[in-house]
Amino acid sequence: MKKRILFTAAALVCAANLTAQCLGVGSSTSSMSPEEMAAAAKAGVEYVEIGISGRGTVAEIREKALHAKRMADEAGLKVWSCHLPFSRKLDISVLNDSARMANLEFLTEMIAICGEVGPEKLVLHPSSEPIADGEREQRIRNSIASIGILRREAARIGAQLCIEDLPRTCLGRNSAELLRIIAPYPEVKICFDTNHLLSEDLLHFVEACGDRIATVHVSDYDMVDERHWLPGKGRIDWPALYGALMKAGYKGVFMYELKRGEGDNPTIGIVLCSDTDEDIAKYSVLHGNEQLFASKYKLYLPTEEELRAEIETQKEMFYLQHDQNK
Repeated sequence: MKKRILFTAAALVCAANLTAQCLGVGSSTSSMSPEEMAAAAKAGVEYVEIGISGRGTVAEIREKALHAKRMADEAGLKVWSCHLPFSRKLDISVLNDSARMANLEFLTEMIAICGEVGPEKLVLHPSSEPIADGEREQRIRNSIASIGILRREAARIGAQLCIEDLPRTCLGRNSAELLRIIAPYPEVKICFDTNHLLSEDLLHFVEACGDRIATVHVSDYDMVDERHWLPGKGRIDWPALYGALMKAGYKGVFMYELKRGEGDNPTIGIVLCSDTDEDIAKYSVLHGNEQLFASKYKLYLPTEEELRAEIETQKEMFYLQHDQNK
């Protein structure tokens, strides 16, 4: 486990050196308190994604979103993205046209609220589930038509609409289908969720989607179903995945989207940045404090000094391989 996390960390910094910029690291605000946001900012996290709740009146939803924005501002965090609400009922691909138009009207109001928050990206699900094989083609056409409407609303607030890949029977469960859904709209991009691909290799997905990927939800899984585990706990080959993203020209934020079950340890992220003179590696304790970090994770995670040493080793290996491939 320790070596896996070290290697993941090193891959991040090597990727940052390739693009000569800092890697943005963020976290979803869905369950973060003001104290947790402040702790994340202190640790080096720069960005947040604000989840827009679909429950309550429009006024209540607006107040929740603005409250999250105020917390982020107070913590010194920038809003990278807003995740539009979704549910089985709130589905832009539903077969009933009256229901679909009502959903689009509601989502238009949600996008207007996002405009007050000021994100760079808007994340949207192309469907809910389950979707039967016999209705899939029509659901795809409905989703395409709906995105055509919502992209204009996103443009009104100066945000880029990003359609997320989804698991199981949802629409957008592989690169071919997702690219088909956004094909009519060059300005619409992809939110790549590393946890949602169940029928396609992640590296193939990145290669196929290329520069259409505009934001990334980061978490690990067993490749059987979505798990949203901390990177290193599942089966994703993180060095290979980050390398593929850099090759595809990805320059956005790596947004940690992690779930905690009852009894799970707090979520942490490794915050990495490559400046011109120095590589920086440190821990972001997103759901706890330094004392808890020391007691819960000390036996499993490398020190910051070990991270830096491993980063240097992996950088040397990376540049050696890079020179050989020229």
